[in-house]
Amino acid sequence: MIFSKAAISLVCVLLLLSVFMANLLNIIATDHNFYVENLSQSENFTRYLGEKYGKITDTSDHLIWFLQISDIHISIFRDSGRISQFQQFCDSTVKKIKPLIVLATGDLTDAKAKDNLGSSQVKTEWIYYHNIIKESGVTEHTTWLDIRGNHDNFNIRTLNSQENYFRNYSVQGGTHSKSYLHIVEHNGLSVAFLGIDACPEPGLRRPFNFIGILDAEEQIALQKLKNEAESKADHIVWFGHYPTSCILSIEHDSEKVNLRQLMGNAKGSQAYVCGHLHSMGGMVPRMYTKHKKGYLELELGDWKDNRMYRLAAIDHGIFSFVDQKHNTWPLVLVTNPKHARYLLPGREPLQLVPESSHIRILAFSDVKMESVKISFDNISWMKCKGTNEPLYTCLWLPHLFKTGLHKLYVIASDELGKETFVEHQFSLDGSLVPFEITPRIMLMLDAGAVFQALFGTLLIINVLPLVILRLQKRPPKYRRKCGRQILRRIWLLSKIDRIFYPIVLYAIYLPLGPWAIGELIDGYTGVIFAWGILIKGSYIPEPFTYMYGSVQLMFVQIPFIFVLAYCLETRLFAQNLRSYQRLVKSLPFILLLSIQILLAYFFWLEYGTVAFLFGPLRTWSVLLSMLLWYKTLTLPPELCRYLTRLNEMPS
Repeated sequence: MIFSKAAISLVCVLLLLSVFMANLLNIIATDHNFYVENLSQSENFTRYLGEKYGKITDTSDHLIWFLQISDIHISIFRDSGRISQFQQFCDSTVKKIKPLIVLATGDLTDAKAKDNLGSSQVKTEWIYYHNIIKESGVTEHTTWLDIRGNHDNFNIRTLNSQENYFRNYSVQGGTHSKSYLHIVEHNGLSVAFLGIDACPEPGLRRPFNFIGILDAEEQIALQKLKNEAESKADHIVWFGHYPTSCILSIEHDSEKVNLRQLMGNAKGSQAYVCGHLHSMGGMVPRMYTKHKKGYLELELGDWKDNRMYRLAAIDHGIFSFVDQKHNTWPLVLVTNPKHARYLLPGREPLQLVPESSHIRILAFSDVKMESVKISFDNISWMKCKGTNEPLYTCLWLPHLFKTGLHKLYVIASDELGKETFVEHQFSLDGSLVPFEITPRIMLMLDAGAVFQALFGTLLIINVLPLVILRLQKRPPKYRRKCGRQILRRIWLLSKIDRIFYPIVLYAIYLPLGPWAIGELIDGYTGVIFAWGILIKGSYIPEPFTYMYGSVQLMFVQIPFIFVLAYCLETRLFAQNLRSYQRLVKSLPFILLLSIQILLAYFFWLEYGTVAFLFGPLRTWSVLLSMLLWYKTLTLPPELCRYLTRLNEMPS
């Protein structure tokens, strides 16, 4: 049997696609049974916790709760509500909830210029942050653990430079310049809060400050902190700004610390809480996943635009959480039974839940709570007892819910009539609610590898079709008329040396040569390459450069090939056009050139005049585009006749 080229191509594409999907699903799988793989260790640990905490009843023993806030972005140029409502959060919300700890996980200030493109530390923003915390007196009622984000690291030469205002105006900066550990022993629980500072040094101006980097020194420091946390606490809550997908560990002495492995190998690790991705502009509001090592990663929506914060609790060794919008009351968190999606077998004493005597709920409001009621059928309701406010409890019969998934409904009301309704899925036999796929992709892939793969793919798309078409002696075949015309245009374009070689050589240059030379940090000149940045005698492997280059390839270089092919057709077959008709025919190029100029202008605002002038990626590509467009429209007559003859050849 003879197969057509199209059929063989389709089979190859499907095969590659299936391999890709299989690898992707393996990477983002959350159903790895950490408990079975570490059976002996897990059983011993959970048995120890179960014996330590005893039966879950209606007392407030063995219970703590804490808050997280992230991506505050205090700014003196935009949205004054961030400051006033952050002040309200410190003055009122924290004092109403009375958490043991508040985690502020980075991007405390905005550090962006008025034009929203330039970036540098703004002392006034840090003074606002410092004064709000100090004047609210919040640190007298709770422990405030803050850590840097990438915005807090913009345009900072070294940790000791005077522009690093985190040292002087944050709560923890004066004591801890980078990653640190805070141990809490309270109410029969010992919990380690381990902060991860992955801000690179030096701190570049935006946009090349998106990926966190753990250098050799910081990796060693994290190992020591992890060992100390294991020895002193039963539970570890990791916190930082960057999700693990956006943290790069630099190899040293042929070794590097895999952060996910480090957290997963730590006895008692329950969750890593972070920010940075802003829930993708609110499009992924529940960006949560469980890693293969059996712990949770929970990205919190930003304070900047969405005014989100998180309440989390550890109740008899079992970790629970809920994310809440500011000034939305009552705030409700069910701690027993735990939500079925977030069960951590082998890391928490889940055997205590089927033996518990009471359902346990934390409920808060800005006024007095009126009632907390529960139901299993959303019809008949039972009132919870609130003798240990904010803990509300109710007797239950767990043996009625031994198998499968079940739903618990909660209605909490305060004295002003404000009401919160919660639908809470739980299971006692380990049945799980799956995590959504988009959050798993965002948190479990390696962002640097994704950026690199995207850049490489676009680079191949930019070069390979042109090379293949140039090697073809006859016009390419295609069934559809429109596609056949476009292919024929590009085929003719590939035959023009003065067009083909500049396009291909420029594409080959991008992964090899410098993209810009300029003042990447005030007072320091650096060089940007696709594979990283050289500055201050050091190499920063910032993978976001690949994403930056991908924008150029996707929105400029690849469309430019089609625009030139369209211009070539005008030159060959529409030479007698009137002036206004020529202008209309030039509109695609004018639009594309406008995009290029705009991108170059943005780059000038970000890194200054020197980087703008010595910028092959942005500025020089504008000149190259204009030159190739002019060469296409002014082809010599003999070359035009040659191309016309080629065009008349049958496919």
